[in-house]
Amino acid sequence: MLWIQILFIFLILFIISRLILRLKNNQINFLNFLAWLIFWLAATIAVIWPEVTSFLARILGVGRGADIIVYFSLILLFYFVFYVTVKLKLIERDITKIVGKISLNDKEDKN
Repeated sequence: MLWIQILFIFLILFIISRLILRLKNNQINFLNFLAWLIFWLAATIAVIWPEVTSFLARILGVGRGADIIVYFSLILLFYFVFYVTVKLKLIERDITKIVGKISLNDKEDKN
């Protein structure tokens, strides 16, 4: 095993430990925990057995295993950007409603 693989495995184990801690502290729900756990376990498999990515690339008609990882990562990142953007818009809308209600309540209290 190469030193970079060992480094990545320790990094992934650290990330999984943070993930478990967030689940215990109710900072994420079980479904999010499970999705991230599966993602990081898949990353661990790709680190330990890089030939798996080459096999997957051949099945999907992509040149190299590294290319399939890049493609998958880009798709995942774009999805997360979309998801966070939608969530932020919803939060912004909710804050606007709350501020409006507080403003109306303050105005009624002064009268």
